[in-house]
Amino acid sequence: MVLNRIKELRKMKKLTQQELAKLVGLDYTHIGRIENGERTLDVEYLEVFATALGVKPYELLPKEWQPQAITEEEQQILALFRKKTNTRNSSTQTEDKTDLYKSKQN
Repeated sequence: MVLNRIKELRKMKKLTQQELAKLVGLDYTHIGRIENGERTLDVEYLEVFATALGVKPYELLPKEWQPQAITEEEQQILALFRKKTNTRNSSTQTEDKTDLYKSKQN
């Protein structure tokens, strides 16, 4: 069984199962079964549920499965790393010098 946060997110949006069912195009009993783990959340419905609940698809999954936010300091380190990597990549690219050997008599 794959756990999900649909019930928690639905309640945060102050929606009933019937209201959410209308938004996603399923029967409300199906919503209840998904929330209780009796049915799995099909991948094809991830985006539909996410849109209806105003979240990103990964937010429907349990919190321990979600990516961790990075701190401002980590963001700065990442920006420096990317800048260094981009600089290194642009300086290691060599010019195409094949033109030097082509005949100019065309």
